[in-house]
Amino acid sequence: MWVPASLVFTLCITQSLALLQSPPRMVKQPPTDEILFQVAVHQSENDKPFIIECEAEGEPAPKYRWVKNGKPFDWQTYDDRISQQPGRGTLTITVPRDEDIGQYQCFATNEWGTATSNSVFVRKAELNNFKNDDELETIDTNEGEPFSLKCQPPDGWPKPSVHWLIQAQEGGGIKSINSSRITIDPEGTLWFSNVTKDDASVDSTYACSATSYFRNEYKIGNRVMLNVLATGTSASQNRHEPVQQYVTRKNEVAYLGKKAELYCIFGGTPLPEILWKKNGSPIPHGRVTKNNYGKSLFIKHVSAEDEGDYSCEASNGVGSAKSYSIRLTVLAAPYFTVEPDIVNAAEDESAEFSCDAKGVPEPQIKWIYNGLPIDQAPSNPRRKIQSNKIIIDRLVKSDTGNYGCNATNSIGYVYKDVYVNVLALAPEITDAPQNISVVNEKDTTLTCRVFGAPKPLVKWIRGGTELTGGRYKIKPNGDLTIMKVNFLDAGDYTCHAVNKFGNDDRHGSLVVKERTRITDAPEDYEVAAGTTATFRCNAVTDPSLKMTISWLHKEEPIDFDAQPRFVLSTDYSLTITKAHELDSGMYTCVASTDLDSESASATLIVQDVPNPPSLKGIKCDELEAKIAWESKGDNRAPIVRYTIQYNTSFTPDSWDIAAEKVPRSESSYTVPLSPWSNYTFRVIAWNKIGQSLPSSHSSVCSTQPDVPAKNPDNVEGRGDQPDNMVIMWTPMPEIDHNAPRFQYRIMWRRAIEGADWQSKDISDWTVDRITVPNLPTYQPYKIKVLAINEKGQANVAAQEVTGYSGEDSPLQAPRDFNVTLIDSTSALLHWEKVTNDSVRGEFKGYKIQTWTDKEGMENMREIHVSSDNSRALINKFVPYSKNFVRIMAYNGRFNGPPSEILSFNTPEGIPEAVPSLEAHPLGSSALLLKWQKPLRTNGVLTGFKIYYQDVKGTQVGTIAQRKPITDPKQYHAKLAGLKPDTKYRITIKATTQAGEGIGNFIETSTLPPVAKKPDVPEFRWKNEASDNGLSNIRVHWLPNVEGYSGSHFQVMYKLRGEPIFEISEPQLDEDYIIVRGLKPGETYEMQVVAVDGDHHTESKIQEVETYSDGPIITQKETVATAGWFIGMMLAIAVLLLVLIIVCIIKRNRGGKYAVHEREVAHGRSDYPEEGFHEYTQPLDGRGRGSLSSDAKGLGESDTDSMAEYGEGDAAGMTEDGSFIGQYSSLQEQKRQKKLKEEQDRAAATETRRFTEDGSFIGQYVPGSKPRAGKAADQPSPSALATYV
Repeated sequence: MWVPASLVFTLCITQSLALLQSPPRMVKQPPTDEILFQVAVHQSENDKPFIIECEAEGEPAPKYRWVKNGKPFDWQTYDDRISQQPGRGTLTITVPRDEDIGQYQCFATNEWGTATSNSVFVRKAELNNFKNDDELETIDTNEGEPFSLKCQPPDGWPKPSVHWLIQAQEGGGIKSINSSRITIDPEGTLWFSNVTKDDASVDSTYACSATSYFRNEYKIGNRVMLNVLATGTSASQNRHEPVQQYVTRKNEVAYLGKKAELYCIFGGTPLPEILWKKNGSPIPHGRVTKNNYGKSLFIKHVSAEDEGDYSCEASNGVGSAKSYSIRLTVLAAPYFTVEPDIVNAAEDESAEFSCDAKGVPEPQIKWIYNGLPIDQAPSNPRRKIQSNKIIIDRLVKSDTGNYGCNATNSIGYVYKDVYVNVLALAPEITDAPQNISVVNEKDTTLTCRVFGAPKPLVKWIRGGTELTGGRYKIKPNGDLTIMKVNFLDAGDYTCHAVNKFGNDDRHGSLVVKERTRITDAPEDYEVAAGTTATFRCNAVTDPSLKMTISWLHKEEPIDFDAQPRFVLSTDYSLTITKAHELDSGMYTCVASTDLDSESASATLIVQDVPNPPSLKGIKCDELEAKIAWESKGDNRAPIVRYTIQYNTSFTPDSWDIAAEKVPRSESSYTVPLSPWSNYTFRVIAWNKIGQSLPSSHSSVCSTQPDVPAKNPDNVEGRGDQPDNMVIMWTPMPEIDHNAPRFQYRIMWRRAIEGADWQSKDISDWTVDRITVPNLPTYQPYKIKVLAINEKGQANVAAQEVTGYSGEDSPLQAPRDFNVTLIDSTSALLHWEKVTNDSVRGEFKGYKIQTWTDKEGMENMREIHVSSDNSRALINKFVPYSKNFVRIMAYNGRFNGPPSEILSFNTPEGIPEAVPSLEAHPLGSSALLLKWQKPLRTNGVLTGFKIYYQDVKGTQVGTIAQRKPITDPKQYHAKLAGLKPDTKYRITIKATTQAGEGIGNFIETSTLPPVAKKPDVPEFRWKNEASDNGLSNIRVHWLPNVEGYSGSHFQVMYKLRGEPIFEISEPQLDEDYIIVRGLKPGETYEMQVVAVDGDHHTESKIQEVETYSDGPIITQKETVATAGWFIGMMLAIAVLLLVLIIVCIIKRNRGGKYAVHEREVAHGRSDYPEEGFHEYTQPLDGRGRGSLSSDAKGLGESDTDSMAEYGEGDAAGMTEDGSFIGQYSSLQEQKRQKKLKEEQDRAAATETRRFTEDGSFIGQYVPGSKPRAGKAADQPSPSALATYV
């Protein structure tokens, strides 16, 4: 099998490197903290083996030894419980025992050095039982008070996690506790912020649970029955100010990278709210989250910036707020800032190890040499040891060995073991340059990793020239970096490595492609919370590369599946629906290919309502209060004002406004108070997004009683019956009573000199009216309403108002009502005023009611006219209609009697505007207009007028008019001769004899000129009347308004079979052409040509047969429609019919019927006395029987007419064919009637006779015409039988 030479070379290099001398290097080792194991305690448990890893690489292969608790550990002495994995130092403990606890460390040694592993403490995991875990304790507590249940969890390692649960007494079922009032502290105590009756134990107990997650085991103990004692007070009175229950210690320590949680648990009724701050400021959302319904702060991964002073404030509106502060200090185990690296060097070179670390407290760095402290290593005068650095000059082979850096503080340690390997090797390129692609204007690196001792010198060559300086940079590891690559950098590159033992070369190539560029970058966005934000992004790249566009938020990829509010559209735009404050931040659009990526960022600011203000205090005076507050953040939209709200003991569940627009610069404000009230205040902040949640409420301000400061507002009086008056006012809220025993005193009197006041007291403050009965109709009264309490009458005078007793129906209708017609919609109405006394109420004016005969009175329109008018010009009449009108007076409650109804006809008016108008481009210079008929024509439509003018910006050009449309049923038109790519205002007006109606206009643009053929057109046609014997055809062009139809058209036509088409003149203004002068009875081939500029497209050819009364589209000829076939079938039918007739005649010539006697019996005596000439024409020249062109014109059947002389089956023939039977009177009457009808019709039919041999002789009677669908020259067999 053929193997590539490059692969063989690579394998050789790998093998040679693998065989090079090397001190040991740890590749697997124990962790730095601890390893847990579990010992089987019960027979039902199984032993759980564990391992302590240790594995190193080196040449020759290293040997391993272990140290336990600082002493050599001989694991072979532990029977078969402990074994070491073959070829590795890893220990496997299959049967753990308590004696396995200890500090372990592994060492790997070969002839070149000793590598040291991490030191790890192996610890036993265990969980003990609760003390007295079977005891059940009963505890009593009062409803509404804070309370706690103590848990004494068992010992264990790791420290068990403590929870409380509710355990059913029967069945042992358990359920978790999840309530904002109940919290578990880290020590296992269950805290009730306040106890409710629902917390009482009913068929269940509270139990404490300790869980070991490593052992997958939990224990239950400290069972408690809880009795909740009722206090006897209402829920609104059972209130307790905040009381501290559990808090984290004042000075708390957290460890870098670990989790931390700060607790602030307070009890009280209502449930206290906890407000957290850090260093005196609100804690921003993000890394810190609130747990336990805000009672704890949780930090998932502690960082140095989390250090600081944390405070919590608990308040519930009862008493003063309580606060607590915690100082959080962040400690850190050591971590490397500079790590030592392995050094491969040649003799006479230098080696340097650097090591630096940080931590809190500051770590101490110590060096290890071949498993021992550096101070115990053999002396080496060429080795310089510093606190964080070791330098070895003029290396010799014996300097090969392991060095370790150990950084330690009180929290932990970090350790790394490396080595120096002194070698003598020719250069080998271990990682050769590849054939790579890169985009322009980006930096790129060609790889060339070299191994050799001494360290080889690396050069890069292209086209025989060494690449140095400028945009080319050779890294210490041999790689070549080209900065700002351009298309001229494409080509082949050579890496050349050389030292004193030899050299090596490798080759690679570079392909340069167009870089990715963002063409439409996202822009900064500012939205209100709850609305939608959209970022747009698009990019271009090299055509040979596949590009993807993705989005980042705060430098993290957006997971569109996990966040359905984030939507990625097909155009790569990012839409964020229902945005909230956490969506704020930087959004980055990343356009990437396999070779590069480009990004553009924009900031989203989601503005929300402000945070609730913090109420700082209140100062209460006799009749005013000063409220002070502090802003707690505007959520990215500046605060514009504050609102101060209050509630009182009168309305404890509602809040009213004390001051609505307090300037944003204020942090305190004074508001007035009313006497005899208990006030509580709160503050709301406003920004442009909306209002914040309210602040916590203030303490109570109380005021002393006083007389009322006002009287009721909105006092009025009016009757709801003709003989009464209802006095109404707005009730005064309790806040305005100012003292107990509040009442209203209502006073009224006639509005005449000397009239006495009457009064009535109302003690129910919610009443807002009284009714005064037995008053004369519509008379004025003086009214006032006073406010009174136990301190006296209001300190302001009550306002007197004028009211009226009730109204009655007006008595008089306006007289002398007449109409003077002005135009199609207007008329001047005249009438005689009614008297004021007849109105019997407040004279509001007149109502004019009008309707048309089509609308009916139920759809009347009403116009109001003031009471001082006796004439009015009304323009609400309907044009071109019979209008009706009447008038009546009215007062505040009733309409008066109407006048007589007048009717009149209005002349035609101008039409309303057309309800819709559309324009569709036809090519680049025409528009197809479509509209609808006006809803009200106001007359007889005579057509439409179309005006148009070009539009440039806000200016319109000169008005031009299209040829008027005189067909009122035409609702489309073509507007031609327009300029391409121009905006036009198009106005259409319907017309009647009264003139042009109201215009409706649209603005639209013609298409720009394009070098494009129109779409294939379609057309239809119809016959046009002609007065010269020739045919005319109207051809209608059907433009495709959805495509590109062209601007005008022509018609091409020719007789079928002729080679040359004739073509009509171009039709520019209409969508039809009348092709005149066509030969009737001919077949023409026609097609429509759509034209736009120099381009045209023909339609499919259609064949049309021309006739004097219109065209007939030629059908494709088939056997069923071919003329020869139809003629042949008709001839066969005629021959069969003649044959049948001859057969019937031959049959009936065997005997003669007594026809003459029969006819005489039926009243037909118009025959000569010599008898009936059976085979001759009647003497009077009139036809007989059914020789009419319609064989059934008399209502006869197609059977032999002789059957009519009998009655059904009773009639018959003798053997010689003579008739046997008798007439019934009914049959005789029917026969006479039919014969009479026959005689009347005979004059209008043709005269015929038959020869003795049955041949037919006859001619048409002038003026006769056969009926459609009947053969006029062929009598029916029944008719022949009548006369044979």
